[in-house]
Amino acid sequence: MILEKFFTDKYDDWTVFVNPDMKFGEFKRYVAGQTKEFEKSEKENVVLLCENYFDFAVNFFAAVFARKNIHLLTDRTRLSLLDFEYILPGAPEDIVEENLDISGNKPLLEIKDFGPPARGGQRVEGETLPKMNKDSFISHFDAAKIQVNLFTSGSTGVPKNIMKTLYNFEAEAQSVIDEFKLQDDYIIASTTSSAHSFGMAFNFIVPFLGGFKINRKKVEFPEHLNIKDKYILISTPSFMEKLAKYDFEFEYSPEKIFLAGAKMKPELYDYYSRFTEVIDIYGSTETGDIGWKQGGDIFNVFDAVEVDVADDGRIIVKSEFFPSGEIVLNDLIEKLSENNFILKKRSDRIVKIQEKRISLDEMENNLKKHKSVKDCRCFVYDDKFCCAVVTDDVEIQSSDLRHFLLQFSEIVPKKWRILDEIPKNMSGKIDTMKLRKLFGVNLSYPFIFSRQTDASQADLELLFRKNSNFFNGHFDGMPVLPGVVQLYYAKFFAEDIFGLQLPHNEFKRVKFSNIMQPDTRFRLKLLNKEKSVEFTYMADDKVYSSGIFVK
Repeated sequence: MILEKFFTDKYDDWTVFVNPDMKFGEFKRYVAGQTKEFEKSEKENVVLLCENYFDFAVNFFAAVFARKNIHLLTDRTRLSLLDFEYILPGAPEDIVEENLDISGNKPLLEIKDFGPPARGGQRVEGETLPKMNKDSFISHFDAAKIQVNLFTSGSTGVPKNIMKTLYNFEAEAQSVIDEFKLQDDYIIASTTSSAHSFGMAFNFIVPFLGGFKINRKKVEFPEHLNIKDKYILISTPSFMEKLAKYDFEFEYSPEKIFLAGAKMKPELYDYYSRFTEVIDIYGSTETGDIGWKQGGDIFNVFDAVEVDVADDGRIIVKSEFFPSGEIVLNDLIEKLSENNFILKKRSDRIVKIQEKRISLDEMENNLKKHKSVKDCRCFVYDDKFCCAVVTDDVEIQSSDLRHFLLQFSEIVPKKWRILDEIPKNMSGKIDTMKLRKLFGVNLSYPFIFSRQTDASQADLELLFRKNSNFFNGHFDGMPVLPGVVQLYYAKFFAEDIFGLQLPHNEFKRVKFSNIMQPDTRFRLKLLNKEKSVEFTYMADDKVYSSGIFVK
């Protein structure tokens, strides 16, 4: 269906990308040029990490036409999970220069930044894909045989490979177009990665199948939503929550907002439904879309999907959106009719601790009854019962929360972290790997009052509590924040906020100007530059320490 458009000139005048504009005829020549680049390699696998939607599209279709295996990854840390050789287009410049495989596995044949393909860094004039009749096309490129590999962590935090076909994604996209009667004059703008199942379907396949325009740049900040033409916004609850915190209002409202990746809070729906239609999508990486709702608790089943309930209450999903055609998920539902259901909870959030069955959902709901708790997440990690809590109460202690929970359960979490937000990934789901990282370090976590961030800088207001373990013995009678802790958290937040992996012990111009003591509000300022990250700890315009991390 989509691929047929590449073998005819019928769609050449379709504006496929905007900001800046590009016609499909020109886009095809970019794909043809990159296809030839891929064909030069004997490697059978292409890994896509492209954040730019144009780069992603060119490399995806080029990989299809070069008959490569396609693997979609959401972040570079997962490259270490791959046990095969691969081509990595769109790699960072420093990796291109070193010509290394950052996973530490086998060397790559080619790693290159994506740009205009082929000779001299320019698009090759006249580079085209051959025209084919329908029978010849089907024999060469059957969408049901073109495999796309995605990775999902699910609730375990352990990434697993999910294989789907291009046909599965096309069936899902067509269902979305039909269900919501989408018009071909829409622009698709998105905050999500196309390497996620939701982003792959909505950012990528829907516009190419339906003939919509794609906003070339990923929406990362409010100013990126200054789109005057009719557009649809694809996003996640976590991204939209952050905008709502600052009382964001659209200058030009989208025709629709599609959200997926996490549970949407009622107040978030109420906030944005003032501007436009807000559609909450329920699905999974394994199944694709299942249902949708606009406020309330009742989901509508997509017309192309069937749902049923297993004996243990779990949802059974049937559709053409995934290869097996039928799968049982760990979500428990109440089926109201053939077309409606209520999502209750996940069956895999029941754990056994000290020989007792504990509902993590119930534990979280009870903890949220505490007046100071805004959000929380309970989980088991390394055989320890852990809980991350979001609060703006600087006086609250984990012992207070533990005591509060004892009125509901004799089993309560043993290990705690008090945070300013529960970490989320690009799809808006709770980032289990980040949570585990927070609990895997035996250092007390600073209290974060606020953070303001963008791609190039960050400003955090924080405090190191007096009872933090790194003040023990440093020093009796006059506790001083160790310099190594200052460096650790400056690097920790730089990596977390800017998505970096900074080299170990690669820093320079570090200066400890004044003594940092506990229970004092400090500002940590981070500046993300091309080859370094600068950090400064300040309070009342007085610099306490500063330095530079080398990338």
